[in-house]
Amino acid sequence: MERNNIKSYTQKVEKMKDATIHIVPHMHYDAVWILNKEDYYFVNIEYILKHAINLIKKFDYKFMLEQTFLLEKIEKDYPHIFAEIRGLVKENKIEIAGGQYLLADNMVPNGEVLIREITEGKKFVKEKLNKDIVVSYGADEFGFNAQWPQILRNSGYKYFIFRRGINISTPSEFFWEGLDGTQILTHWMPLGYRAGLFLDQLSLSLKQLKKYASTNQILMLSGSGSTPPQPELVDVIKDWNKKVDGKNGPKSKSGYNMIMSSPLQYFNYLNKQNIKFKVRKGEMYSGKFSAVYPDCTSTRMWLKQGMKEFENSILLLERLDALAWLINIHDENISDQLQKYWKKILFVAMHDVLPGTGVDEIYNEVREIFENERKSIERSIFEYLRKISLMTNYDNDIFIFNPLSWLVTNWTEIILEFNEGEINGISCLKSGDQIIEIEILDYSLYPDDSIKKISLGCIISVPPLGYTTLKIVKLDTIDGETIIGHDTSFKNKEYEIEVNRENAIISVFRSIKNNKRLHYCTGNEIILDEEIGDVYYHRENLKLFKSETGDGIKYGIFKPEKYEVIHRKLKSHIKFKSKYFALRWPYRFTEKLKPMMYRHDFIDIEKEIIIYKNLNRIDFITHVFNKHPHSRLRVRFDTKGTVKSYLCGTQFGVIERKTDLYYQKDSGKWFEKPSGVFPSLEWIDCLIKKEANKTVGISLLHQGLPSHEIRDGSIYITLLRSIVLLSSDGIMGPCIPTPDAAEVKPYTFKYSILPHENDWSDDLIYQHGSEINMHLIPLQIKKNNGRKNNIPENIENKVKILDDSKSFLEISQSNVILSTMKLSDDKKDIILRVYETEGKKTLTKIKLAGTIINAKLIDFLETEIQEIKDIEKDTISIDIDPFKIITLKIRLN
Repeated sequence: MERNNIKSYTQKVEKMKDATIHIVPHMHYDAVWILNKEDYYFVNIEYILKHAINLIKKFDYKFMLEQTFLLEKIEKDYPHIFAEIRGLVKENKIEIAGGQYLLADNMVPNGEVLIREITEGKKFVKEKLNKDIVVSYGADEFGFNAQWPQILRNSGYKYFIFRRGINISTPSEFFWEGLDGTQILTHWMPLGYRAGLFLDQLSLSLKQLKKYASTNQILMLSGSGSTPPQPELVDVIKDWNKKVDGKNGPKSKSGYNMIMSSPLQYFNYLNKQNIKFKVRKGEMYSGKFSAVYPDCTSTRMWLKQGMKEFENSILLLERLDALAWLINIHDENISDQLQKYWKKILFVAMHDVLPGTGVDEIYNEVREIFENERKSIERSIFEYLRKISLMTNYDNDIFIFNPLSWLVTNWTEIILEFNEGEINGISCLKSGDQIIEIEILDYSLYPDDSIKKISLGCIISVPPLGYTTLKIVKLDTIDGETIIGHDTSFKNKEYEIEVNRENAIISVFRSIKNNKRLHYCTGNEIILDEEIGDVYYHRENLKLFKSETGDGIKYGIFKPEKYEVIHRKLKSHIKFKSKYFALRWPYRFTEKLKPMMYRHDFIDIEKEIIIYKNLNRIDFITHVFNKHPHSRLRVRFDTKGTVKSYLCGTQFGVIERKTDLYYQKDSGKWFEKPSGVFPSLEWIDCLIKKEANKTVGISLLHQGLPSHEIRDGSIYITLLRSIVLLSSDGIMGPCIPTPDAAEVKPYTFKYSILPHENDWSDDLIYQHGSEINMHLIPLQIKKNNGRKNNIPENIENKVKILDDSKSFLEISQSNVILSTMKLSDDKKDIILRVYETEGKKTLTKIKLAGTIINAKLIDFLETEIQEIKDIEKDTISIDIDPFKIITLKIRLN
């Protein structure tokens, strides 16, 4: 399919005597996809790898492997085969290209996950095979983020080969420049990794590839994940070269010699050409010349939500593990488990797992990982936080931890339990001399009317990567006043909000001069679209089934059932229920006849809207139980203005994208018709032009809902797609039913909007996106009765009492973000990774809770680059270039 759809581009190629076709036999290993893990493992060992090894022994043959997930398992199950692989790697008969643990989806996971895929794999290859991999290989990932060049070069790669996402097809060799300016010599495979697979079509492949190539070095990968290596390739190469030389027949006009090669050999030849390669910038996520399947970012949404929670949990535990080591409460058992957790998440991130594009069967293992490993991680997080909390002042009652590297002011909810007769009421909380106002959310009492269990909420400020402690101010009786109303007008810190009682759609305004109001957005509207696509693509004939405001097919209707508002001291909580019915009667003259009968309900919807009195953010919790087949559910926020481009979070930075790609005029020339759908990490931000040249900002923050589109001034977030086939046309894969992907299950979606006046960077939108994903964590401090402090006796002599409020890590500049804080492999140093996220050169100070002996700049493999000189006691000063990721190894006293 790709061969027939690629467009021709002419390119003048300098004629040289050493024009060479590099044939690279290989196997693309799908750990899972249309077969399960066991089947793929069997096929790749028995029918591909063993045959390749025999061919290498018998002929002058070479072979390329990719991922160490397979090699790791071979070492365990087939040590004799692994020994043969080791020997052939040493002889350069087998080359490991890429060498990641698994080829991960490159657009949806946290950037730290992508780094660990690389470091886990490269460390294995170095330790077990004594090789440094310098060629990165992107066989099948569905596009690549804009920071990938920097990630690769920081991981020791010099070159990159990839298949999907290019937006300019010629030349196929170029320097790809990341957001920070890092460049890597790159080859795009115009015919994919099967260019040399069909041995009777090599001349045709050469003709096509010459049109793209910048030199006379032609790379043809020859293999797949579904075919054994071809022994006849040896004779085909011999016969080809005989024709080129004119031996035994007419001389070939191609002028190209053909060799059995490898990716590194190809780049070595390429470097000899003395060519000044062009430079390309930005992400590689275009369907113009190859498929990137943007709609798979909304396939099996439980995967995306679960992955985001898993990432946050493991990164938090890693930070706590390092902090525990700093303050002498480190638990080796927890620390040792981190490696196991990381390997689990690296499997989930794999490019046929996280996108949701495999058969149903393979996701049973993912569910088990989410269920079991996350519970284990949560227990370890709680245990570390409990230990830290016990090291604080004995008089404190509540401990709240901030996992982020800046001062966070946010809403948090705390559950407290007491003994009978211990406390009758709580009036407020105290942090030093500061009074923290609270609201009672729920409670239960003992027979004597004392509090048994109470849930309360407050807005609290907590230091960077640190904690604050609070004292309870007691009250004789409990004051949990709640007012139930049906209001439709609200105010928060700076904005006015109106809510439609018929559908819980909100409108946000700000008062301006002359008693006028400036509109920001109207939204939280559920959109029900037709879905006749598959796990890869959204497709539709009828387009819109129905919107909550009434657009769409005349028969269906969203019927409201309940609207109420719970007013408390600090926030208003709107609760709304509705159902979607596929038929209302009468369904004609609907503009003048009200519905009298509703039939065939297929979707249950419960909306919660939370408006805080002292925060500008508005939170949405939307519960959906979808029973409607062939449906796509999206939520829309209409800005009623002009949005020509927008910004969103990406791995280690920010990317700008165009809007309204749904209307791309030349879409018929694209390999994959542009839809305007993209993934984002945590946030999207639009500047909206209004009348009289006024500009306002709206940010949409989300928790594991990456799939979005901006069209006609409206922001769409995809909640789910109900699909029943892996491939609906038999092109992207077999037409295997996927009933689990029909999404007939209850879902809860969490997202927020943040209206703002200034630029996205001035209003720190990226911080707000992180704050709804890595929450403040409250903990009740359990009293250690009969003792002068709460510290457990077994560690009392090793630790000291901590302050009532403390930061373990402070970064002076808001645009420098902590990516990870962890222990070094030898547990002697702290590893810090930070990045600049606004695109400006920054001098920053990093302050740690301890005296710094020395600090070194290292790469992602923890190889030392240079020593940091500017150190003063507990603080490092360092210049960070725009969008640069830096990693530090810090030795503390």
